[in-house]
Amino acid sequence: MRNEKIQDPVGWASRPSNSGQPSKMPVGQASRLSDNSWRRHLPHFQLSAGYYFITFSTYKRQLLQPSQKDCIFNSIHFLNGKKYELYAAVVLNDHVHMIINPAETLSKIMHSIKSFAAHEINKAANRKGKLWQDENFDRAIRNENEFLDKLNYIANNPIKANLAEGYEDYKWLYIKGWINDNS
Repeated sequence: MRNEKIQDPVGWASRPSNSGQPSKMPVGQASRLSDNSWRRHLPHFQLSAGYYFITFSTYKRQLLQPSQKDCIFNSIHFLNGKKYELYAAVVLNDHVHMIINPAETLSKIMHSIKSFAAHEINKAANRKGKLWQDENFDRAIRNENEFLDKLNYIANNPIKANLAEGYEDYKWLYIKGWINDNS
């Protein structure tokens, strides 16, 4: 069952059993705290307030060209203040990391970013087809230490991947109030 909606305040959700009928199975601690959750291949939980670390990848890990990275980076920034508050983002060769405080559901946010960027990139390349893997990884950030760890991870990712020598050298890196923040 793709895009199965899970919404149960006590942490139990219907899942298909071997017989094809839904069965009740625990889905973990996060679901008991979630206001909204869903499952595709990975479970997704969204609290009514909080910060999220999100990763999404290109289909079959296809490499992004600089103009495609521009399009994705600009798409992420365009939605800042409309669908979420953006704290950090980095567009790498075949995946993207972000930290946001969402104002809408994560599924709507991810659909907006992925569909717009894919449409624009495919149009520019005069092609059709998938740009993104269906899934993304999202994690609720639980405390200040985890928030700072994720910011550090995003900031250092282009350097560790040998895409830049320093933070300021990587065009597709943004950290609110620090790196490539022109506001």
